[in-house]
Amino acid sequence: MRVFQHYARLDLGRRVALRALFAFLITFGILRALTAIIHFDIFPHGPFRNLVTASGLHIHHLFWGILLLMSTGFIALATRAEKWHLRVAIIFGVALGLTLDEFALWLRLADVYWSPEGIESIKAATVVTAFLAVYAFGQPFFHAVARDFFHLKRRA
Repeated sequence: MRVFQHYARLDLGRRVALRALFAFLITFGILRALTAIIHFDIFPHGPFRNLVTASGLHIHHLFWGILLLMSTGFIALATRAEKWHLRVAIIFGVALGLTLDEFALWLRLADVYWSPEGIESIKAATVVTAFLAVYAFGQPFFHAVARDFFHLKRRA
């Protein structure tokens, strides 16, 4: 219960960052598990399969992530309402997960998900997680450091 009370006292930017961070981490983890299930054919008769069109085109989840990023970007620019920014943050986190899970694909323009180069997606996700976490959790620390620095600078 205290967690929710603390969360309610956070400013909008930190609540948005926390929502985006958790949505991103959950989405990224689920995608990694699902792609492993598909790749290693763990459930051969299960519901998880590659999405392929009738013409044989494989649609990567990167495509859906880009569409969601475009949508959330427009919504974030079009509205100033706090409740919408908090909702869009979750969709944005999901979109980040969808796109960054296939970061190596759009970096190399080749399907390298299960090759050694595929680790680049994990590295990109780690960097994004670090940035979101620093903003969400570290903002008061960095503000205090800046405040102390400028306060000391004025005294000198």
